[in-house]
Amino acid sequence: MSAVDLVMGKILTDMLEIDGVIGTIVVDKDGLVIESAMKKNLDREAIAGVLHELVSAIKLMGDQFGAGELKEAILEFKNARMFTNPIGSDYYLIVIGDADLNLGRMKLELRKVLPKLEEMLY
Repeated sequence: MSAVDLVMGKILTDMLEIDGVIGTIVVDKDGLVIESAMKKNLDREAIAGVLHELVSAIKLMGDQFGAGELKEAILEFKNARMFTNPIGSDYYLIVIGDADLNLGRMKLELRKVLPKLEEMLY
């Protein structure tokens, strides 16, 4: 395991300390898992695959009215929340949380983490 993999793994694991976060996954633009950290036994490959399809649909929808690049997608379910943020043009960070995950706190943490991940990946 490279030093970059170790640092990325630590960043994702540290995010699990945020109240309400249950999983973090970095995927490439094709939906392949690069690194992840989970509190629960979630199927990270399935989540990454669905994300790939979702992001493709969101981009297509945005292209229809000139919305520009996707900056963030937040999905809210009855019992969970999910954040998806691009890391540069080739990767995405997925953060999975419970229904009590504080949206403002998560956005603040993402502002800190995304530049670090981008620096590692490019």
